[in-house]
Amino acid sequence: MNRALRVLPLTAVALMSACTSAAPAAAPAPTPTPTVLPACTKLPDPVLPHSAGELTEQQSGVYCLPRGQRVDVFLTAARSSDLWSQVQASGSILAPTNTGVMTAPIGVTPAMFVGTTDGTSVLTSSAPSGKTWKVTIVVKG
Repeated sequence: MNRALRVLPLTAVALMSACTSAAPAAAPAPTPTPTVLPACTKLPDPVLPHSAGELTEQQSGVYCLPRGQRVDVFLTAARSSDLWSQVQASGSILAPTNTGVMTAPIGVTPAMFVGTTDGTSVLTSSAPSGKTWKVTIVVKG
């Protein structure tokens, strides 16, 4: 048998297996969905310098905070036995900070947060009487 005829079937098998063993094309990467932040209200005017605004136990709802700016919180208790707990911020959108020069009056629970990245964070606190306080902060550049 001719040597060329013996090689031909092997070549055909090699070509066929090369065609069928090719890896399937990878699916395209999904396009990231932009984050839609909720509508928010301007913060009440600040009392302290270098602050974007101030919140008290009287406020609730959703407030805007420019990225890199500070929001001050002052929760006042009517009785010393009903002091507000330390204000907590959900997630990592807000970072706790302070002015370094403030001493809160008796009966006031203070907190200060800086908006570190765009997104939403919920500030919460509670008092022994069962009262709760909750405000949503929308940080955006």
